[in-house]
Amino acid sequence: MKIIELSEANLDKLVLFEKEARVSESDIFANEFDENIFKNETLNAIKNSLYSAARCFMCINDDENIIGRLDFSIIATYAFGGDLRAYVDWIYVLKEHRHKGVAQFMIEKFEEYLKETGINEYFLITAENEEAQRFYHGFENAKIEKQGILSKNW
Repeated sequence: MKIIELSEANLDKLVLFEKEARVSESDIFANEFDENIFKNETLNAIKNSLYSAARCFMCINDDENIIGRLDFSIIATYAFGGDLRAYVDWIYVLKEHRHKGVAQFMIEKFEEYLKETGINEYFLITAENEEAQRFYHGFENAKIEKQGILSKNW
């Protein structure tokens, strides 16, 4: 396994991954998947400077197929004289590749990246399902807190 970062050059691999995810877990991904729309929207995001802090690490197997992805953003603020943190938005491993160390590998590489970048803290909003909770509770030196989250859409 190795990690590659999303780019225009490997976007077609991500499209195949997303298509496979929706086939294997149609109960989670209930919306119809249009490969062209997904590809165009992702390509537009890659090219949009508003997404410059966004990253997508993709785990590929020996066959060069994506088997997992970890999406995060670097949060930079001027608070306290300048502060850098990361926010993990999405971790997903294809169903048939779970319980084989893929998610742990992605987190390990993600944490290495943060350390090299000088970032020493990240946040991840946890999912409630039992499988995800077992995964989170396996993190070393992490705490899971029950905090309220304000969310507003318009």
